Amino acid sequence: MKLAKEWLKDLSTVSPEPEILLERGRKGFLTAKVQNLYLHSRYDPNEEAQRLIDSAVLDNYRPVLVIGLGLGYHVLELLQRGFQVAVVEPSPFLAKVALESTLKDADFELGLGDAESIGSSLSFQRFVSEIPQVFVHPPTERLYPEFVSGIEKQVIANGVAKARLSIAVIGPMYGGSLPIAGYLERAFRKLGHRTLYIDNSVTWKLHQALTASIVSRRAGKQLTDHLVHLLGEWNYVRIMEFAPDICIVVAQAPVPPVFPARLRQHGILSAFWFIENWRHLDYWQSIAPLYDFFFHIQPGIFEKRLEEIGCRNHAFVQTACDPEIHRPVILSEEERNHYTCDISFAGAGYPNRKQFFSGLTDYDFKIWGINWDTPELQSCVQKPQTWFDSDKFAKIVAGSKINLNLHSSTTCDGIDPEADAINPRVFEIAACGGFQLCDPCKGIENLFDSSTELPIYHNLRELREYIDYFLAHPQERTVFAERARTRILKEHTYVHRAQQMLDLFMERHGKALLKKGIKIQRTVGEMINRVGRDSELAAYLKQLPQDLLFTYENIMQQLRSDNCQLSFPEAVFTYLRDLRTTAERLLEEPR
Repeated sequence: MKLAKEWLKDLSTVSPEPEILLERGRKGFLTAKVQNLYLHSRYDPNEEAQRLIDSAVLDNYRPVLVIGLGLGYHVLELLQRGFQVAVVEPSPFLAKVALESTLKDADFELGLGDAESIGSSLSFQRFVSEIPQVFVHPPTERLYPEFVSGIEKQVIANGVAKARLSIAVIGPMYGGSLPIAGYLERAFRKLGHRTLYIDNSVTWKLHQALTASIVSRRAGKQLTDHLVHLLGEWNYVRIMEFAPDICIVVAQAPVPPVFPARLRQHGILSAFWFIENWRHLDYWQSIAPLYDFFFHIQPGIFEKRLEEIGCRNHAFVQTACDPEIHRPVILSEEERNHYTCDISFAGAGYPNRKQFFSGLTDYDFKIWGINWDTPELQSCVQKPQTWFDSDKFAKIVAGSKINLNLHSSTTCDGIDPEADAINPRVFEIAACGGFQLCDPCKGIENLFDSSTELPIYHNLRELREYIDYFLAHPQERTVFAERARTRILKEHTYVHRAQQMLDLFMERHGKALLKKGIKIQRTVGEMINRVGRDSELAAYLKQLPQDLLFTYENIMQQLRSDNCQLSFPEAVFTYLRDLRTTAERLLEEPR
């Protein structure tokens, strides 16, 4: 793209296009007809342009990208109304005619050619980085649908997809998906987005107290239903105050089925991450079609079931690890005495695990977790009915020569032949630097090389052979573990999963985000460049973290609370804070 005036010389030798017929309307206005379709009114194209722009309901404070120049009447109307405008057009001949007539001496940027070449220009990428409104000239869309679609994709790829979004993550009160919700929010933050994490676990003790203190099951359920309803409203209000572009609800979060519809009324895209086994929990059937995206961890049959209930926007998004949480640790002497063992397992005591692990009690075997009530395993269980956090998990891995993984099942003994929900433990053990033996959950062969990174066992006999071999070959254990960890850090962190979710959103809902508009988030360092590095504001901002997002909340947190002399920028920010506080207080007072 370049200024329209700069195109005139390049277009001087452009020949007429046979399919484009130029005509004069009844009032003398020039118009054009392509394939029997008029690009503008034959009677009064200026009045038509006014109606088009009025019906578009554009925001005067945001730039406009016009797809389709035509003869430029609508572009002229936008310019006269004071909009910052850039235009893209597939026909050089139409551009020549428009610049020599309707738009003579007009000042705007123009891109000509195919969508890909326009999208690759730095000037186009610079313009769309401001997240412009897109106005599509209706006749252009009918005549050149592939061009229009291509430009919209370029705007999404070079503008929306590269923008810092506001993203909210809603976590559950308890359960295995609780820490994952926190990992996901951290991942979006690492990607540079403005985030909100709603931690519903703060109410779990209240939930337990309610259920434990009421004898009547019916009354207890009514009270807990009231609590869940209250939490749903709390989540909704917090989301409205944060005003995100995208809200992701993690499995078991206390939000009602109507929640995504309420968000949609405000232009907020929603997703649900179902980190559950669909065969064990069936609540997915009532909510999956309601969200803009339904993420899950089981490809294959489940995806067919989702299609059958009308859920079209679904995608397989595996769990992962957070390298800052799941990392190798060095044990103290006291910790080595506590955690060291030949083999270990950390997780809940599902029936198939109890049955299978009973065949390993002759080893130095330590089991961590809850619900391990099988008599044969009591000598192996460490601190019965006590759960472990991520810190303790890393120590369990560090103290174990071999970490076992067996996917849970309530319907079969030992290894579940239909297991297809790869658990987070696969990634977390590897990220912690542990050597791991795992059962053949479907899809795991796509994640690891079983001959060099993660050995797979298919029965108890094979597992015992692996245990005996690797206990006798510690160097091989180390090599396997190092390779697995390298693979994990390269391909399977929650940052990878967060980016995957965003890529899917851009592919399916990028146009919705573009239409709604995104509040541009800039860092302190970027603001310094925008205001001028020698300015008084820049001098103040240079004292702050350069990668800090330049938001009201962040700047307020950076203000000094001492009685030192404030710089002019600090005084202005302090005034804004006090003004907002006073306004909020006045609004709360009864009238």
